[in-house]
Amino acid sequence: MVDWIVTLRSAKRNKCRRVSLSKPMLYLGLLVVITVMSGLGSLMWQYWSYENLQAENVRLKQSLNARKMQMEYLETRMSDIRHELAGSRNLGSQVAKHLGHSEIQMEGGIGGPLTVNQDGDIRRITYIDSESEFLDRLYTELEELEIETQLENGRNASLARFLRSHSALLKAIPNIRPVEGGYISSPFGRRVDPFSKKVKMHMGIDIAHDRRVPVYATAEGVVIEAGWNSSYGNIVTIYHGFGLTTRYAHLSRIDVNEGDWIGKKQVVGLLGNTGRSKSQHLHYEVRLEGRPVNPYYFLPESSQS
Repeated sequence: MVDWIVTLRSAKRNKCRRVSLSKPMLYLGLLVVITVMSGLGSLMWQYWSYENLQAENVRLKQSLNARKMQMEYLETRMSDIRHELAGSRNLGSQVAKHLGHSEIQMEGGIGGPLTVNQDGDIRRITYIDSESEFLDRLYTELEELEIETQLENGRNASLARFLRSHSALLKAIPNIRPVEGGYISSPFGRRVDPFSKKVKMHMGIDIAHDRRVPVYATAEGVVIEAGWNSSYGNIVTIYHGFGLTTRYAHLSRIDVNEGDWIGKKQVVGLLGNTGRSKSQHLHYEVRLEGRPVNPYYFLPESSQS
């Protein structure tokens, strides 16, 4: 039984052809077409979903890489800050020891590597956004560590400057005897001048000796004078800083030059009898801001004679 007749005409041959279709055949054809179209639609949907998944995968990889870089930066920076704090506190301990204080005991932690013990925490940390509470807490801790480091370095730098200045002052004080042996033949102060026989101010002390013994710098400093003076004979003058100078006069020999940096107890020459002098001795002066002061008070108690 024929229900449908389909006429097919060829444009090239100008011929017509009739095809007879029954209802079952027609329904079967429509079913095939619908099945094919559905299959193509499903394939296109799956392809589109796959492309979206690929794009999402790329985005997630970029996000994870950015997160990894953030975490690595934080770990490195916090490690650096912990190292700086450790060095700063070590300096503080050294300063405390120099000041005679016991070493400061630090309480509490100063940061450390992040430790995670539960899978839930790992998942939470892995998928958080860059503006999350977790990273905010880490950045806050980082800022606090930086501020603490700056304050610690500032405190210790001030203490270190104080110690350096204190140490420099101690080094500038002429507190040793300029010669070994001998005796103080003429003290500091008013006396009868051996040449004019008039009372005059003696601006130093004379240390007599029977030999040409070495004369030592009583503190470290720089030589600002080394040569001949009509009154002092062969003279060496050393500037020690803080306005302090020392003079070593009537030397038989000078062993230093102007501009030399002299260490404490370094030989500057030999005791002698040059210039305005009647016997072999060392004329030794200490001056503060150009004004003579009594060297006796700088000498150790065991050698004040």
